[in-house]
Amino acid sequence: MDLQRLKEEQEIILNQIDNGIALFNNSNHLILFNQKLPEIWGLLPEWLKIKPHRDDIFAEIVVQGYWSTEQCQQLQNCLLKIKTESQLLYIEQSDSICLKVDCTLVSDGGHLLTFRDVSIYQRSQANLNAELRRLRFLLGLNERLQYSDSLREIAQFALNYLVEVMNAAFGDVKVINGEGKNRQAGPISNQITSQFIATYGELAVAEMEGLLKQGIPYGQGLLWEVVESGKPMYVEDYAHQPNSIPGFRHPAIGQLGIFPIPAIDGRIIGVLTLESRNLQKLQETDQKDMLFAACRSLGVAIERAQSQERLRQINEELERSSQLKSEFLASMSHELRTPLNSILGFSDLLQRQISDPLSDRQVNQVRLIQKSGQHLLQLINDILDLSKIESGKTELSLELINIHEVCKDCLKMIQPRADKKRLALSLELDYRISTVYLDQRRVRQIIINLLSNAVKFTPEGGKVKLSGRLAYGSQIQGDYRPDCSPINSSTPYLCLEVKDSGIGIPEDRWEILFRPFQQIDSSLSRKHEGTGLGLALTKRLAELHGGTISLDSQVSKGSTFCVWLPLTEMRHELIVNSASESSSEVSSDSVNEEILETEKSIRILIVEDQPYNQLLISQVLELEGYEVELISDGQTMLDTINSLN
Repeated sequence: MDLQRLKEEQEIILNQIDNGIALFNNSNHLILFNQKLPEIWGLLPEWLKIKPHRDDIFAEIVVQGYWSTEQCQQLQNCLLKIKTESQLLYIEQSDSICLKVDCTLVSDGGHLLTFRDVSIYQRSQANLNAELRRLRFLLGLNERLQYSDSLREIAQFALNYLVEVMNAAFGDVKVINGEGKNRQAGPISNQITSQFIATYGELAVAEMEGLLKQGIPYGQGLLWEVVESGKPMYVEDYAHQPNSIPGFRHPAIGQLGIFPIPAIDGRIIGVLTLESRNLQKLQETDQKDMLFAACRSLGVAIERAQSQERLRQINEELERSSQLKSEFLASMSHELRTPLNSILGFSDLLQRQISDPLSDRQVNQVRLIQKSGQHLLQLINDILDLSKIESGKTELSLELINIHEVCKDCLKMIQPRADKKRLALSLELDYRISTVYLDQRRVRQIIINLLSNAVKFTPEGGKVKLSGRLAYGSQIQGDYRPDCSPINSSTPYLCLEVKDSGIGIPEDRWEILFRPFQQIDSSLSRKHEGTGLGLALTKRLAELHGGTISLDSQVSKGSTFCVWLPLTEMRHELIVNSASESSSEVSSDSVNEEILETEKSIRILIVEDQPYNQLLISQVLELEGYEVELISDGQTMLDTINSLN
């Protein structure tokens, strides 16, 4: 009675267990099982109670279609291997149930088998792995998108993953080019698997690739329906679709997924095509989400690539325009200089009053002509200089110069203009530095520009001060500079400073000061002559020397402009090396001047095709006592020289 009750309690306990349990004796007959075991395969409990042989049970499971013969044999092999430790085996049944089978050897030589349904766990693990792989793909795609400039590389990376994970035999990415009905879908990249080639043949593949390279015109093919609707399309039998492209209608091509690639604003700018062996898989929610995310990333890549291409084209056009502008300015400057030189030359001759005296009124008119011509010539020179610098055609002519003498000469040149406004000019020089290795003409240009601006914008009775001193990079770092170039605090600089008590400049207008053709107030251009090129040109000239320009100003109190020209060790070495060269060049020039003086001939041959210049040059030379012969072209000049020989 106690034994019977014990068996009943044992049966109750076993039936509460959610795993199928089977105990076989050493002769492989079933001697114990729980209620879950027959439920797994739909076996009759009555049949199991007659203690069938293990082989008969496995054979019945195979007959029922749950297991294959191979799976049954795997379990048999697993049981044969059991000696001391348990054996573990996973069996995926035909009804999609995955069983975890634990096999244990019991004391009498029999076996205890536990069958656990782990389908939910396995699916969850598979989904988790798929999601992890999807996130890695999207992260990798976005990283490629961020760091790669190659649209083809990004598209190929996406196809490598999508073709594999979707079990696709073929995939491609096309981009939409053009507008309206003139649009075409051109390929960025495609991937063709060996499976695709084996199925369709190399000739078919070559034909398809040829069609893709040509591009697909608007209205041809199903992809344009996707472009217009903005929704994906799943095609069961592409070969028999009326709107399919004839070159792609191969009998074996069946299931296609065509997905739109959107721009940020929602426009469809491309399509992704996958030829899949499992169309249903393309339509699964997780896969669709991944495909849509990939298409959005590709859309960003396409837009960025197109923007970069447009930017490249714009830059090329700007470069061509800049080159044409420079050529135009150079040409126009030459064309304008020629008549201007004649105007200035004749006005100078008139002011000499050698042949016929002029009235005071005529003298004043001639002076106005000359002044206006000189001003116009200076503007032309500034425009041409700036154009040459911006086009990179300006080279410095470095030489050893006395900066004290240069500053004094510049101040003398500005003095007449300052006197007219009763301005007090002053000069302060640092005698620790007197000779420097710079381009003398450009340094003069810098100083004259700064002094001219100071005189121009300082009211009558004001002050203008020019200073030249030795300074270091650490003294620049707190100043406002338009170029923001890096400064080495230990580098020595020649600081050329012009300080005035003029009208001053509002701080919010400092930035535009150094832009060509701009002034801080349009009304100033009516009060003061100029094109707004002076400071822009000064800035460029300072940068040519490797230097910079700084500014400090207060409205109604005045402005201070400083040009900083670096005095590097290289320049000091050049000073030593060039000292002998400079002296030899000077002596050579002196010899040439002496030769010109001693060999001044009575007759001078002039080759000039401009009639005004011919007249001007001949009159100037005749005033100096020369006999002039005019020739208007080069060939006549050669003939004349040959006849003289």
